[in-house]
Amino acid sequence: MYIISQDNYFVSGMDKLLKNINPYAPHTLIVFDRGDGKVVFFSMHSLLLILAEQKNFHTFICTKFIKLDKCSPMSFMEYEVRKIITFLRGKEQEDHIREVHLSVVEYNIMTMILDGRPNSYIMEALNLDRKVVSNYKNAILRKLGLKSMAELIHIYQNWNACFCCTDGIVMPNIKLVPHAETNELKMIRCGTLKQDDVSPSSVM
Repeated sequence: MYIISQDNYFVSGMDKLLKNINPYAPHTLIVFDRGDGKVVFFSMHSLLLILAEQKNFHTFICTKFIKLDKCSPMSFMEYEVRKIITFLRGKEQEDHIREVHLSVVEYNIMTMILDGRPNSYIMEALNLDRKVVSNYKNAILRKLGLKSMAELIHIYQNWNACFCCTDGIVMPNIKLVPHAETNELKMIRCGTLKQDDVSPSSVM
C-alpha cells in the first residue's frame, strides 16, 4: 500500500504500520491523507482512473471511499487497515467507482464555490435566491459527508498540492514516483526528480 500525504509525521507513522503488517505486500492500494483529518483508501487502478479524468478533483470528491479518522490510535488504525486490505484484495482492477450523485445544479454550485465565486455570483448565474442556494449547499455537504464549504475547499487545496494540480486537474509532465526507502508515493514534475526519490520503476 502506498501513502500520499503532505504530513511527514503521518507518512512516517503509516509507513511503520504498513511494514509491520506486511513489508513485502505489493503496492496495489493507496492510502490518501485528504487534508481534513480523514484518510481514504482505494486501489491504484482507481486513482489512475480518477487522474485520467478531465475533472480530476470533481471525480475524486464524488467518489465513495473507505475512510478512517487520521487521529485514530495506532492499534485501531492497524486493525482497520488489515481489514481494509483484506476487503480490497482482489478488487484492485475493478473499473466501477461508486459515486455520490449530485444534481446538475448542485454540481454547478460546487464548481463555482471551488472557483472562489461569491454567493451573489452564484445567485445571479443560476437565477436562484439566497435561501435556495443555501439549501443546495447543505445538500452538497450532506451527500459528500462534509461539515462545511470551508472543509470542501480545504480538501480541494490539499488535492491540488498533493497531485501537482491546477484547478483540480493534473498539470502536464507529472509522474507518480514511489520513494526508494518508504511506502510514500509523490506526484513530482518531470525535471525536478531527485535520485533518492526514484525507485526502479515509476508509476506514471
